[in-house]
Amino acid sequence: ELLETIDQQQKDYQEKMESDLAAKAAQVEVLTKQRDQSNNELEQLRKQLRENQNQWIVPRGAVQLKKSEELGHGGWGYVVKGTFRRKTVAVKCIFSAIISDKNLDRVRREINTMALVRHPNLVLFIAAVLDNPEGPLIVTELLDTDLRSAY
Repeated sequence: ELLETIDQQQKDYQEKMESDLAAKAAQVEVLTKQRDQSNNELEQLRKQLRENQNQWIVPRGAVQLKKSEELGHGGWGYVVKGTFRRKTVAVKCIFSAIISDKNLDRVRREINTMALVRHPNLVLFIAAVLDNPEGPLIVTELLDTDLRSAY
């Protein structure tokens, strides 16, 4: 009778373990489907981002610089007047000397952010040139005034 009790306990334990294993396998399957769905959504968002970037990336020849009309300068580059599609614009010229992989990623993040943000107190991002041998160019609207003369 003791052996029968032990055998029954072993069978019960084995059935419980098999049931738990089946439940865990079902959970793994659900989580795998969720992961795959999330990966698909992420890939779609990356594709949309690449498509959106292609809308504002323009070739170097599309932007004419008026280097004699510098508007300002800083540690990353300088800003000059320019022309884009027959409209006078401001062009931020990033120094090629500071462009490393890390800094180029920063410039790309800045461009991506500018492309998404719209606010009346911010200059409007228009386009970017990434194939310029002298460094990236960021094209924005040109304001009628500058902050230094406004205050």
